[in-house]
Amino acid sequence: MKIETNPMCVYLVKNDSKGDKLLFRYPFGNINGTVKTNTNEPCKRSLHRNASLDGVYYSQEQTDFLDDVISSLFAVKMDLCDRKFELKVNNIRFIGHPIQIQTGGSNRKKKPESPSIILINVVFALDAFARRQISHCYYDLSKMIGIALGHEEKRCSYLSKQIKNMLAIHDSMASGSDAEVDTITENKHFEKILEECSLAQDLKKVYNDVCADGIIRLKVNNWIEISFCLPHKVHHFYKEGQYFEPDSINKCLKGLRPYHGLLLMTDRKKLLENLPTDSSPSIVRLINMYNPVKSLQTLSADADLTIAQVFNIAGHLIYWGDAIVIFPLCETNMYTIAPNVPTERESKFAIEFEDKFPDHNLLEVMSEFSLPTSLQYKMCPIEDKSSSATMVQIVIWLLQRKILLQLHTYIYFMPTNKGLTVANVYSEKMIDNGQPSETPMTIYQTGSESWFNSSVCSAEELFHSLTEEEQSALMCIPASANPYDFQLLMRLLKQGYFTGEHHLEEIMYLENLRRSQLLQLLDKFKDVLVLVEMEDPAISNFYSH
Repeated sequence: MKIETNPMCVYLVKNDSKGDKLLFRYPFGNINGTVKTNTNEPCKRSLHRNASLDGVYYSQEQTDFLDDVISSLFAVKMDLCDRKFELKVNNIRFIGHPIQIQTGGSNRKKKPESPSIILINVVFALDAFARRQISHCYYDLSKMIGIALGHEEKRCSYLSKQIKNMLAIHDSMASGSDAEVDTITENKHFEKILEECSLAQDLKKVYNDVCADGIIRLKVNNWIEISFCLPHKVHHFYKEGQYFEPDSINKCLKGLRPYHGLLLMTDRKKLLENLPTDSSPSIVRLINMYNPVKSLQTLSADADLTIAQVFNIAGHLIYWGDAIVIFPLCETNMYTIAPNVPTERESKFAIEFEDKFPDHNLLEVMSEFSLPTSLQYKMCPIEDKSSSATMVQIVIWLLQRKILLQLHTYIYFMPTNKGLTVANVYSEKMIDNGQPSETPMTIYQTGSESWFNSSVCSAEELFHSLTEEEQSALMCIPASANPYDFQLLMRLLKQGYFTGEHHLEEIMYLENLRRSQLLQLLDKFKDVLVLVEMEDPAISNFYSH
């Protein structure tokens, strides 16, 4: 996972009227720490030998490049500027976004001179077998850095000054005596550039941050802010060898509904402090109004934002790993242990849990959720309020670390052993023969004629579209004689809620039903309904399976 998502190296290459040049690269250290003794031999560097990821060095087939070869490969023609740069050489894939920048025109201290054009390319070296979505992320990062450099060059000639300093260091190191060169390592000029040039320090920070946690917050020249997130590293799974795909975020957002809620993955105050300085006030307002018991619809009203704005902010927080989607905390929520969670006694989660809740043990708490358990059951009325509040905090802690998974109740209409035989419950086709002599609609006729409204007629049509066996199964249920219950059942069946694709909370929201009302209906028609506990597909994308 680390080898695939982490870059091997980052390069800064320029090309102008004076030719192309590799200005800087990081990392540049040689793992063997060798000293160059033969000054006549060109300096070769191996990407695999020099790149290290958490102390693990590549031992694949060696790929050596001269500095001049690297610069000529990455310094593309001007016609290829502002396009995606991708080059594969053996087992390495190079990703960048060359950008054309106008320099020299903003220096007012000197005589006016015609501005010159320079090409800058920030290139990342990745494993050739890295997934396409990972390379797309690094392409976006290269483009963001290039745009920021272009802005700073136009504002204060920042890039021109940095390039001038880097070239001066290159020239001074190259002009040293042989005796001096014999006593220095082959990458001394890069070390000096890193000490004296802020742009080189920024590139080092980019490399280290993306290797550490995948999140980059950088101010180029202490002015232009760059915010970048590598979702493959921000979101993780417990299962070894399972990788997170950013498409899962899109699937989650497509399945997002107003009845869903948000759970912040970090402290609210810390999250607000880490927001970029140019963040929208809407984000700050929503975070201040956040509560895990609130739905997105409630947050929309409390923060005075449209539901579309709330969805957009939620998508931003989810992408950056600052929040996950949950169903708002309530006593009826059903939780169980998520798949593949660590169960070692001395795991980092066990230690962290005991530090947070000294009177509880993580494995003991997890064992209590080995079977689906409702929050109401854990908050026993005989316990004091402080104990119940602690249990809520424990559940929140477990949800934040994806140790707990919420289950929802899905419903299948099973009037026969073979299930529902009608292929399409929305079909208007009626079954003309084989109808029973007495139907629930016939029973309604004995009462008031007011039952024959459009809703009742629709329920009668759907009932007649069922097979004789299915109709008989419904007729055997006493609740079918109740027009209110039967009409509601047919209405929900017609809407497609009994096909195992909609859980109780969604049905309650869409049909404006109370939980007690829906549970009573399910109990009355339990002979033809099957209830299944499953996770919400919109949320399950963030859990390992």
